[in-house]
Amino acid sequence: MPRITDFEIDDDNREKFAVHGLTARQVGQILDGPHVVVRNRKQRRALFLVIGADYGGACIAVPVERTHDPLVWRPVTAWRCKDREKALL
Repeated sequence: MPRITDFEIDDDNREKFAVHGLTARQVGQILDGPHVVVRNRKQRRALFLVIGADYGGACIAVPVERTHDPLVWRPVTAWRCKDREKALL
């Protein structure tokens, strides 16, 4: 699994996070604590899914795509974890 140290977030990401009631700040916070990187489901745009908790303890799932930097990945969107995703954390 890739090592991810930062997210590349832009206005498009922020809009998609907001649809799910999340902010870019919350999404970025999941990399500061324990998190896991797992393969995403087949035939999805993003190869990997990052699962972690924001500072308030909310579990967040973030599908990510590669960027030019192997440590920085671009979120496709983000949502509050489903039970099966929470169990992976």
